[in-house]
Amino acid sequence: MNQLPALYVARLLLALAAIASDCAWATDAKIAAGATIYGNYCSNCHGDELRNTSGGVTFDLTRLRAADRDRFVNSVLNGKTQMPSWRGVLDMEQIESIWSFIRATVDR
Repeated sequence: MNQLPALYVARLLLALAAIASDCAWATDAKIAAGATIYGNYCSNCHGDELRNTSGGVTFDLTRLRAADRDRFVNSVLNGKTQMPSWRGVLDMEQIESIWSFIRATVDR
């Protein structure tokens, strides 16, 4: 019996496992970066570790759902109510990292 197809399948599975591991690491790194960026730029108003203690003065980011990503990005880039625009201060990679941190915190 020819073992060649089984060898290809095994190699493919190992390659997919390595890719998945790299993706998980990249996601973890993005979340960690987002936590740092959030701490530097957002926590003064929205609370440490997303614990909003403003009594409703600022938006509670834990209320954002996964479907609200575009709304979040728009608010960060353009500002909203008392929130200033962060356009030109934060780039899209930083904003996406903050979003990853929010999602990871809210969804756990």
